[in-house]
Amino acid sequence: MRFALPVSPGYHFEHGPGGDKTAMTANSNGDRPLPFSEDDEKGLLCSQLREPANVWDICADRNIRPDAFYVPAHHILHSILLELSKDAQCIAADGKIDFVPLKRALKDRGQLEEIGGEHWLSALYDFVPTAANAAWYADIIRDRWERRRAISDGKEQIDLASDLSVDNWDADGKYQSRSPARQLIEFLSPSEIVSYQAPPGIVLVGDQHITRGSIFIIGGAPGVGKSRAAVALAEAGATSHDWFGLKVHSKFKTLIIQNENGRFRLKQEFSELNSKLLDGYVRITPPPPCGLCFDRFEFRQQLSEALEVFDPGIVLIDPWNAVTRDDRQKDYLGTFELIRAVIPSGDLAPAIGIIAHTRKPLSGERASGRALLNLLAGSYVLGSMPRCVFVMQSASDDVAEDRIVWTCCKNNDGELGDRSAWIRCNGLFDPVSDFDWDAWNSDGQAVKIGVEIVPKIIEENGGAVARDILRDKIEGKGLSRRTAYRRIEEAEKLKLIKFQKGKDAYELY
Repeated sequence: MRFALPVSPGYHFEHGPGGDKTAMTANSNGDRPLPFSEDDEKGLLCSQLREPANVWDICADRNIRPDAFYVPAHHILHSILLELSKDAQCIAADGKIDFVPLKRALKDRGQLEEIGGEHWLSALYDFVPTAANAAWYADIIRDRWERRRAISDGKEQIDLASDLSVDNWDADGKYQSRSPARQLIEFLSPSEIVSYQAPPGIVLVGDQHITRGSIFIIGGAPGVGKSRAAVALAEAGATSHDWFGLKVHSKFKTLIIQNENGRFRLKQEFSELNSKLLDGYVRITPPPPCGLCFDRFEFRQQLSEALEVFDPGIVLIDPWNAVTRDDRQKDYLGTFELIRAVIPSGDLAPAIGIIAHTRKPLSGERASGRALLNLLAGSYVLGSMPRCVFVMQSASDDVAEDRIVWTCCKNNDGELGDRSAWIRCNGLFDPVSDFDWDAWNSDGQAVKIGVEIVPKIIEENGGAVARDILRDKIEGKGLSRRTAYRRIEEAEKLKLIKFQKGKDAYELY
């Protein structure tokens, strides 16, 4: 039995040949509607919910990426399902994607209502009775996607043909501009190299950790704070404040191309920052309707126009797996080529920052220092292309953990620098001064700071400590303010401490 599911606002549907549906925007100006199949898109999504592992392989074989889906809600859901399919904690006992973590993931990103809400998501689980036809759905989705791209390419040629300044044909019978060809290779003598004068402002951050024209990576496990680190870098470029202990050499603009956080989450993130100050230095995308589709001409063209107008010093791409879904070397290299087609290299070009996931460590595996490079998903290509790689690690497995360990595990042009510990707060990160590095070195994680720290602090301070001072001292151990208050409440419930109103202070019980 199939349920009627709402479609995304801004589209209305007409039945086309073969039972497909086609979509037209309100301003189509009489153009033929673009081909797509709403039912097959829903069928594949339902199959993903039912048999995530099997459908993952089907999508990989046919290179079905989020932008292959025409309906924006389907695009969003497919992107998240690809992530959750590899997480054992998100798989229910019957093998399906568990509804609860899926709903939570969408809600955390501010995208639950964007796809149609909880009712829409629940109904999708029963859209098709089995996943047996997943390959069939995928083939149709792939076909319609390729047709839309062919139409887009055709429109590009029409636009060129309508432009009277473009009147040269190339060998393939396509229009080309009269502008001279860009030089693709150059040869220098040793004397020319030695006499080269670097333009001012080429080094942006650290000991040549981030320089104009180079590629760098911020890697880490999902949820560790990579996107926040990207925003912190943008804030550092606007203020010249240090970034994770690295000196910012001059102010720079940052363009963040991201597909992770919706407008609601972005508002929460930037509400904690000085948005007026950042207005002149930062631009960030809400999730694009077709994802980070660098393989589409229109996407690259619009990005190129934005780069020319804004002229950023750094372009951040968040996350890498939204640009390329395949871990194969060929796909990675092809994606880098598409990015370079829009953002060229050179000492005056912006630096390219890539936000990438690290794979889950194997049982008993513990990486640190340069070995962290091997944790990058698709490590061979991702590790070899950039000049610099940073990796973030959570300080412990505690669900309330707000501290991270920051390590530069590759810097081809300078020193790596010391690893450091930081705590997420005020929208950014503050340094942790008394991090337990001995514990970290012994098992790869800092010791969890539990409730026992509260009576210990009171005992060390004469047996009585005012509430605010106690909170500050707990924060000084590397915990957030919220967690500090939680530890105080836990200590009271366990009758380890008590509050004396007369003294306005906490004492040992």
